[in-house]
Amino acid sequence: MKISLDTNILIDSPQVVFDKSREFVISFTVLRELDKLKRNPDLKRAAQQAIRNIKVQLLAKHIEILNVPGLEQLGDSPDEQIIRDTLEANAHFLTEDINASVIATSLGIPLSNFEAAEEIDYDYTGYQIIPLTDVYTKTLRTIKELPIEEFEHHMDTVLKLNEYCIIQDGTENPDIWKNSKHVAVRISQKMSPFTSAGIRGVQPLDPIQMCVLDTVMDPTCPLTVIDGVLGTGKTMLTLMSALATTQGEKRYKFYDQVYVTASPESVNKGLYTGFKPGDTNQKLSGHLGGFKSNLKFLLDDKRAKESRKNKRIDDEDLELASDLAWQDNFTVVEIDEIQGTSLHYSILLVDEYQKLNTDSLKLILSRIAEGSKVVLMGDTQGQVYGLNRADEGFKTLYKHFGTAEEFSYIKLSNIYRSELAKFVEQIFHD
Repeated sequence: MKISLDTNILIDSPQVVFDKSREFVISFTVLRELDKLKRNPDLKRAAQQAIRNIKVQLLAKHIEILNVPGLEQLGDSPDEQIIRDTLEANAHFLTEDINASVIATSLGIPLSNFEAAEEIDYDYTGYQIIPLTDVYTKTLRTIKELPIEEFEHHMDTVLKLNEYCIIQDGTENPDIWKNSKHVAVRISQKMSPFTSAGIRGVQPLDPIQMCVLDTVMDPTCPLTVIDGVLGTGKTMLTLMSALATTQGEKRYKFYDQVYVTASPESVNKGLYTGFKPGDTNQKLSGHLGGFKSNLKFLLDDKRAKESRKNKRIDDEDLELASDLAWQDNFTVVEIDEIQGTSLHYSILLVDEYQKLNTDSLKLILSRIAEGSKVVLMGDTQGQVYGLNRADEGFKTLYKHFGTAEEFSYIKLSNIYRSELAKFVEQIFHD
């Protein structure tokens, strides 16, 4: 039995179209209503997500659009007028508007091949997990590096540039390989460069986190992106690596200074508190809270925290390790004041980068001089639709997954912050 979905169902539960136990159909009128709702600040994210899901199922021929209008029945909205002209011209359709592409597809208008070529592989994670094989045990177990072609032949896989390969052998410390400049290099799961940086007892919790540490600490790759939902450890792992490359063991010390910044863009305009007085540190203090809280966790031992707690409020003599590290090794920069700056022998950490538009991201990346590195952290899955519509900076980068020696990417999915964080991600997941 076919089930016709109403607009309100799609707004409340955008994922309903992926229920394989049912056969859904959607009225063309619903597409029109969703197009109007995406302009509503309270409903635009849900409407846009519903449209994206419909497009996926429509292209896969898993859903049917009912009452598709003919040429003369198209409405007066700009989208439908453009589509009418496209039909009359017997042309292909190139657009970044998801709803317009859904309407065009329902009318049988082919989408442009150029658009297909520019499609982003959102399933790319920056790593592969391959089961342990007899071939690996007999051939590669004792080898540390070899030409990438040989590795791919033995493992029957293809690794993109800077992509990792985790050999799943049932242990907590599996072998990990990386395509580094067309050479397969085995990295150590037990890499511990953090002791002399003052980090006590903090190590990667899984092989994917190990890949993050390796790629952030790789000075030959000046651009690294760490993507992941809340609680996956993006900030903590990046801070661990930044501390190791500035204060850690000599063999890992590549940079003199850590620069930090974050997009000051407010996701919810209703919560915007207006102009903040003070210097750069004070203006961005709220946006840099993730850095500071993780730094406290990494550097402040329990005894020091208890000592400060038990001190009198007016005793300001006690400084925690995180306070000293922030003062001595971290410099806060504002994105809109970075123009003309060149960062030499430094590592720049950019939080919430998914909120940056193309021009802002280009400005940041162009500041990195030889001998420096930039690490972008964010959650593109949680990107709020409409913030930089059709001008999201991360999309420019994501078209180049695995194609450039200068660019590495890891997507984190395992949540370690708390059981509550896992629950929150589950119930609010789009």
